[in-house]
Amino acid sequence: MGTFALGLVLLTGCGSADAPGRADGGVGTSVPAHDATAWAPVPPLPSPDPGMLPVRAPSAEFADRAKVVADAVRRAGPPPVPTQPVLLSSWALLEGFDTGEQKVAWTYGHVTLAPAVGQAVAGSGTLRLPDGSSRPVDLVGVRPALDRALEGALSKPRDCDGIPAAQCRLVVSEAVLVEAAVRTSGGDATVPVWRLTVEGLAHPISVIAVADGVFAQPQHLGPLPGLPDAPPELHGADSLRRVEGATVDVGIAGGGCDAGLVAHVVELDDMVVVGGTTPPLPKDTACTADYASRPARLHLAQPLGTRPVIDIASGRPRVLGVPAF
Repeated sequence: MGTFALGLVLLTGCGSADAPGRADGGVGTSVPAHDATAWAPVPPLPSPDPGMLPVRAPSAEFADRAKVVADAVRRAGPPPVPTQPVLLSSWALLEGFDTGEQKVAWTYGHVTLAPAVGQAVAGSGTLRLPDGSSRPVDLVGVRPALDRALEGALSKPRDCDGIPAAQCRLVVSEAVLVEAAVRTSGGDATVPVWRLTVEGLAHPISVIAVADGVFAQPQHLGPLPGLPDAPPELHGADSLRRVEGATVDVGIAGGGCDAGLVAHVVELDDMVVVGGTTPPLPKDTACTADYASRPARLHLAQPLGTRPVIDIASGRPRVLGVPAF
């Protein structure tokens, strides 16, 4: 892969005449990576896009972090790109519970099938994708689909949170193969599901019936191994929302103390590193734990192409339409 010394581009707001190093109103300037004088901060620029965070040329601290992140990404190798639609819905489509006991039973995985239900034949079905295309897919039976949907269930204590065992269970009396909409990284897709009738429950529970491998799932990844923690004034990019040529929309993570949050981008030949910063907080400042994702529109010097968009905080790629978890 290329080295950082090949150069980088510092991006400001959309073509401001105040951009450093340019007298013609361009969006940025190429500078040698070792030239520390090139990293002097510039005054904040108003966002050219209503509702978007302002975009500012990276400070020296942000640029230095981008170099560390880029080196870590290169050492780790090219980030994987999902080859299947990424499933954003749960494996179970719940319409609500009538009682607290029913919800607890589901939470702890206390779900059984009537004998006839477990004999339902899987066969094959059709996956209808958001782009209008469709393809045949293999299906799984009711029990495997249900077990997959319950994979995150808590351990099953004897007392079931104090609820008597006879009341802390769900019994599926019927399963019918139908179609339902689920959320994917490309939009809503239509998939075969097992619609389950549960004794004593007014609403059905549907579990996705497609075989493993049809959908990719969001990867719950921490920072790249060996990457130092980001400083508190540095904010990561939590999503890649839109790509259109050289225009990239991202979400920047914020919180209760994100006054003055601005977005930055460091554009390299093999990746684009994005994130944001806030001014240093006064000493002993207390912040609430709330979280918000703020949109930012970045204008690159070149179309994004196949370059990955990398989060400045974690060093992980952001996949179009897939939020970070």
